[in-house]
Amino acid sequence: MLNKEIVMETFITVGEMIEALRALPADARLVVTESGYYSYSEFSRVCLPEAYIVESDEAEVPVGSVVYRVGHSHQSY
Repeated sequence: MLNKEIVMETFITVGEMIEALRALPADARLVVTESGYYSYSEFSRVCLPEAYIVESDEAEVPVGSVVYRVGHSHQSY
């Protein structure tokens, strides 16, 4: 791991993402990591942004809000 003090957020804005991406080389690879007892891989699936409607009651993101998903981690029992 290169960055020791990464802050994970519930969401970030498109402007924040664009600013961060501009600092990377054009051929940089993006990943979404996963961890946990039932995690069997180091990486989650990553995708181009897709609209996603919030279904759970998160304090920072109201139910029914449209956000954009860029990755997913599925852990099964």
